[in-house]
Amino acid sequence: MKQKLFLLLTVVAITFSACKKADSKEEQPVNDSIEMTSEVPEGHTTNIAVDWEGEYKGIIPCEDCDGVETSLILNYDSTFTMTKTYIGKGGPYESKGSFSRAASGNIIVLKFDDASEAKYQLGDGSLSLLNDDGSIIEGEDYVLRK
Repeated sequence: MKQKLFLLLTVVAITFSACKKADSKEEQPVNDSIEMTSEVPEGHTTNIAVDWEGEYKGIIPCEDCDGVETSLILNYDSTFTMTKTYIGKGGPYESKGSFSRAASGNIIVLKFDDASEAKYQLGDGSLSLLNDDGSIIEGEDYVLRK
């Protein structure tokens, strides 16, 4: 009986020791021979993104109302529809036009049918409103999201 118990404990000990994960403390060689071949542009680089088409929504601040509920639909054929509702004032008001993308690909210029323009910076699932000089208007309140 003692022999069977000893044999059983030996088998259990061997089984558990075989299951123990070996600690691998060897350092892996680091390949640091990667060279940069081009500069990384600043800001979002979504000129390759294919997911820019669709509807973007948000509430933009307004001086004489509670905000402008804005919906901007960018179509694949470079046309857009913008709908604005002035909260507490009225609407909706719809504008249409065409848009183009800057050479960098991340700036969208809306050209309304009344010849006015607006600029947005394309981000990952978002559009950030730009000033006339092309700089981003700071704050989450000036961002439309998909």
